[in-house]
Amino acid sequence: MQLLPSAGLVPTSARSLAPMKLYAPTSVAEALDALRAAENPVVLAGGTDLVAAFNEGLAPRELVCLAHLPELRRIHATATGLSIGAAVTHQSGCTDALVREHAGGFAHAWSRISNPRIRFSATLGGNLMARRVRYEGSILLTALAAHLEFATAEGALRLSPADLWDDNAPARALLTGIGFATADLLWFSYERSMRPLLTLAASIRRGPQGLSMTCAVATEYLRPAALELALPGGDLATLANSARAIAREAFAQLPDWFHDPVLTRNYAMAAGSVLLARQLAGAAHG
Repeated sequence: MQLLPSAGLVPTSARSLAPMKLYAPTSVAEALDALRAAENPVVLAGGTDLVAAFNEGLAPRELVCLAHLPELRRIHATATGLSIGAAVTHQSGCTDALVREHAGGFAHAWSRISNPRIRFSATLGGNLMARRVRYEGSILLTALAAHLEFATAEGALRLSPADLWDDNAPARALLTGIGFATADLLWFSYERSMRPLLTLAASIRRGPQGLSMTCAVATEYLRPAALELALPGGDLATLANSARAIAREAFAQLPDWFHDPVLTRNYAMAAGSVLLARQLAGAAHG
């Protein structure tokens, strides 16, 4: 029998990790100082993704721990929507009274991420910053047209979820919060029955020009693609008769790059439009 190198695939224990330096900032300013001072910093929030990264071979020498930054665990209402701290866990976020009141559909979708053991530790910010296509936070927030709030040495910066996938976040920036509008949000739905093959989330908003929809579609191999469409009629009840046509028109926008080893673009368009039509019909019937 030949023994092969593990390449980091053997479960990690505390004894297998090399000694590392731990920064424990108590403010965002101190966290930014630590990120600048460290040679190759790794941020620690909930830690669940770091365990996976350790098992895949990550060997950090400097950790910046966010456990002592209570401002990153706050949720508050803004003039137009919600602001959710980057260190809010999945469990505390999906059960928060403000989130349930202002974005009940999102709260329900958020509660379906991962399993209870992970939800009590993993954070929304960590879900995003891990940049793993199988993680679901980016899908939900893309459908909500959310913005990501970063602190940097030069000041505050606002980016979209797509900016993370495009590597537009500056080095040593700290994700502090996630925000999205709720005042005009009429409906939000999450469809994950075909995971890992296909997952989609959709929101409908009321604006000055009428209703509009944003649909985010992804797979476990592909980052979310955003599909945007103006909708006919002035309320959700009018969507039932045109749900199939709306879904087909939305998925006609699916980008050419949207295919992976187990999914063709044509299949994604066909299956996705069926799923979205069902969601829209459900929205029309309340």
